[in-house]
This record gives sequence, structure tokens and C-alpha cells, in this order.
Amino acid sequence: MNQRTSNILFNIGIAFLILGGIGLTFMAFFTFIGLPIFIIGIILISLSKKKLKTKIIWIFSMITLVILFWPIWIKINTEKPETYLIPENYSGKIIIVYGEDCGIEPLIENGRRVLEIPNNGILIIKPEFEGGIIDHKYYFVNKNKERTKIERYENDSDRTQHVPGIRLIGSGGIGGIMIDGSSSTESPLAIRYTEFEVYQDTLTDYNSKEEQKFDSLMKDIVNECRN
Repeated sequence: MNQRTSNILFNIGIAFLILGGIGLTFMAFFTFIGLPIFIIGIILISLSKKKLKTKIIWIFSMITLVILFWPIWIKINTEKPETYLIPENYSGKIIIVYGEDCGIEPLIENGRRVLEIPNNGILIIKPEFEGGIIDHKYYFVNKNKERTKIERYENDSDRTQHVPGIRLIGSGGIGGIMIDGSSSTESPLAIRYTEFEVYQDTLTDYNSKEEQKFDSLMKDIVNECRN
């Protein structure tokens, strides 16, 4: 290997190392791509004829930066920790409506926002919705305020393993009327929410009529709250 080829390998290796480091550090969803790129960068730098000290400095500097910055990135991008307290016999949908002046200001317990779910499953709060990495804990609560932890599952196959359990369906919005008469989630009248499904001892399938009924109830409760 001549010096020119060695320099090319080294420079490409550095580029891969930096790109892979950015992927690993700033974008969690990029990890499966960022890690291979990072490893390729290490290999290319190792194959070059640069001094061993130079190789070690570059490789270990990038590894150290990723290790040091990763928990900082996680901290910055994690939404406010939340604890969900759900009536012990509740099953079905839960909706948290965010950013409503008429909503409640949740209590803070050990640095975590406590969301006490009412019997109808619909809670309206003042804080705005925060996107990011979630830090949720879920509990059933009995009449004596005793808590029983609920497992959260990610997909349908997990449902058979975690019953009772809870699933985070996702976040969304219902459009409100704009000045021009159109409907948009950017409207001040839009409803912004996060939706969950709670299962007790049985698993239920999607029911469009029940979904529509619950969504209608949620709109009515929000409108009543606003008025």
C-alpha cells in the first residue's frame, strides 16, 4: 500500500467515523446504520499506514465522545417523566388531552408528572404535549390508593404476555376551525392528545363503533371544559 492509498483510507475512515458517531449520538433511529458505518471507519483507519498513535487518538476520541454525549442526548430528548394512575378495574381506551387552559395542572411526585385517570378514561391537562423519548410508568390504583404496576407492550404479540397490560397507541390531533373556514391541527381550537389502550383479563379487537363513540365523548368533554 502506497502513501497516497493510505491517506485516502485514513481520510475516508475519519469521515465514516464522524458520520457513524453522529448517527449513534444524535439519532436513536439511526443506530442500526450508524454503528456499521462507525465500525467501517475504525477498520479503514486501522488499515491505513498512519502512525499507531494517530490511529488510536482518532478512534478512542470518537468512541469517548459518543459514550459521553449519549446520556446527555437521551436527557435532552426525553419528555417529562410521567406516572399514570389508572382505576384498578378500568379497561379500554385512555386519552390524555394536552394544552388546555381549562385542564388540570398535574401534581409532581419525585420529579415525575402524575396523571390520575378518571373513570371515563379522558384526562384534560394544561401542559402542552412534548415529543421525544418517553419515560412512562403505569399503575392500577385501588380505593385504598395502593398501586399495582402495569406492564406496557409494544405490539400485538406482547399482548398475550402482558395481561393486564397497557399499550401506547400514539399521539395525534383533531383539527379545529381556521379563519378561512378550513380545518387544521394548527388551529387554536384543535385537540391534541395521546391515546392508550388498557387490557384486563381479556384481549379485545378493534371495534369501529366503540372507537367512534369514545372519540365523540372525548370531543364533548373537551368542548364542555372549554366552555
